[in-house]
Amino acid sequence: MPKYLISYRKVESAGQKPEWASFTAQNEASLEAKAIKERVEKRMSVLGEQLWGDGQVVWAGGGRLDDVLYKREEAAPDTSVVYGLVEE
Repeated sequence: MPKYLISYRKVESAGQKPEWASFTAQNEASLEAKAIKERVEKRMSVLGEQLWGDGQVVWAGGGRLDDVLYKREEAAPDTSVVYGLVEE
């Protein structure tokens, strides 16, 4: 079953500096950007977080966990969500 690393930029209150939060998801089918954004929004609503940035969801590709995390850091500054396939 494929494992995805999903990272999103969040803030908990106005004026706060955004920071990355991450979680993994496993799914038998490949995940589309729309499904990723829905998962992030559901998680944020439970945790009381707000999405920061332009709402854009970007595919980072696949690789080892550290490779996907590195690609996340290369995302444009206003990108909200980055996800990638993590090798097992």
